Amino acid sequence: MKIRAFTLAEVLITLGIMGIVASMTIPTIIQKHKKNIVETRMKKFYSTINQAILLSENDNGDKKYWTPKNTDELWSKYLKNYLKNIGIEDISYVRPRKIVYFADGSAVIIDIYFETDEDGNTSLQTTGGHFLFCPEAKYCRVSTLIGPEFEKKRSSKIFSFGFWPNTSGEKWKYHYNKGVEPYKVRWNGDMQELKTKCYDKSEIQWCTTLIQLNNWKIPDDYPYQL
Repeated sequence: MKIRAFTLAEVLITLGIMGIVASMTIPTIIQKHKKNIVETRMKKFYSTINQAILLSENDNGDKKYWTPKNTDELWSKYLKNYLKNIGIEDISYVRPRKIVYFADGSAVIIDIYFETDEDGNTSLQTTGGHFLFCPEAKYCRVSTLIGPEFEKKRSSKIFSFGFWPNTSGEKWKYHYNKGVEPYKVRWNGDMQELKTKCYDKSEIQWCTTLIQLNNWKIPDDYPYQL
């Protein structure tokens, strides 16, 4: 009985075809994996931080009446004892901030928001602020927050949430009497505007809300590389 073996040329051609197929499919698989990580960790963070706020309310009263004067007080009085973490770090860029690290490899940058005038005097003070969530903790660092580097990472590596439970007014209406929510400041509730301004970067921080309202799934045509 005669057994036919593959020739060296046939083996090389087969390996070449397999290599081409792999080079075409592996980037897609990697990108899908990254997308799943971002979606899973973002949804988990949203649940975890708001559970912590509910627990804190049992001891500190309704969040509408919380009045932390700075980031340190927001953390030490209202969050520290209720939010599981593996470490914190103090940083300063524009405002004092804290980085909180989580066991799943993510992190969040927290700050109480205020504005200053040209002389350095406080011109606007709120009792809430930003929660900048990083599905990969390595992107939560001062160097990432500076200028063009921050713009490149917003809504791709860093996702904006806000916490203003007692700040009233039209532009804050989707945050008033709420916990930590995807950033909705200035949004008028129009879904088309939400997507348009996320995609053209005129309100890129709204992209977190777009993902939330898409059942915590990143849209297939999302324009930012994860």
